[in-house]
Amino acid sequence: MAVFMTAIFISVPTLAQQNREADELVKAMIEASKTLNYSGLVTYEKAGRLKTSKMLHLIRENNIFEQLIHLDGPAGQFSWRRIDENCGLGRAQGAEAGALSTLDSSSFKRLTASYSFEIRGQSRVAGREATSLLLKPKDNFRLPYFVAIDNQSNLMLMSVILNQVGKPLERFQFVEIQVGGDLDSMSIDDAGVNVEDSCAIESAQQPLDDWTVGWVPPEFFLTDAEKEPLTGQSIMSFTDGLSAFTVFIESVQTSKKIPPFTFNQGATTAVSSKLKYKGDEFTVSVVGEIPTDSAKKIVQSVGHSSKQSQLP
Repeated sequence: MAVFMTAIFISVPTLAQQNREADELVKAMIEASKTLNYSGLVTYEKAGRLKTSKMLHLIRENNIFEQLIHLDGPAGQFSWRRIDENCGLGRAQGAEAGALSTLDSSSFKRLTASYSFEIRGQSRVAGREATSLLLKPKDNFRLPYFVAIDNQSNLMLMSVILNQVGKPLERFQFVEIQVGGDLDSMSIDDAGVNVEDSCAIESAQQPLDDWTVGWVPPEFFLTDAEKEPLTGQSIMSFTDGLSAFTVFIESVQTSKKIPPFTFNQGATTAVSSKLKYKGDEFTVSVVGEIPTDSAKKIVQSVGHSSKQSQLP
């Protein structure tokens, strides 16, 4: 599999017509994610572990309802509602929900600024004919994606996150999917919603208790910012419409228990460092689907608006 995924990076002649077709395919994929009702069984593979879940996605006027039910391992069910397609999921989504859930009306502009698109032939996923597409980063701040897009509905049926030399790190894939039909008239039980709405904030410079993130990779924007009342942990989540990462700033008390570290599992990178402010030491961590160097640069940019903070 690693040999096959590496092979997709072999340079091939690309015509202007092929580029236009790839652009149109991405536009259609984004539109399908905003307008179609779908349900199915999905697998999520990471670091040699495989999870199976049932996913439900329903559109009702300006509301989007999504549900993820784990079918193996520890039991779990997560449901959330978004007011409109421009609302982000923040930390609620998780990689297991796939990349579809983060796509919105601004995604195409962001993706074309950050990735080049290359059609890589035809494939078959979940019993459906699909077109394979490589999303290749234009910089070193993010990771490549290899996706399969349904020829009939334009929905993304598979998403594989690769490292920078083409090795697969994580895979999200439908193994069974239903589009439309009875789903178009299915009612939504609000009692089952257990994750609050969150809406995208277009500026990555929004402060949280005077904590700021001074640098994020181009086209990443803030989707969620909050402070946990019990732990004092400050949290800021960012996405470029495809990849995502979260910044955590721990309280002084919690920071004493957390040493600096760098950790990688699948496509997820976690980098933690110490930050001093007015004599106190805080732990700053970045966790997300980005290269380690990007995570380190983000951590180094976190500061306090008083400008009295410094990394030791």
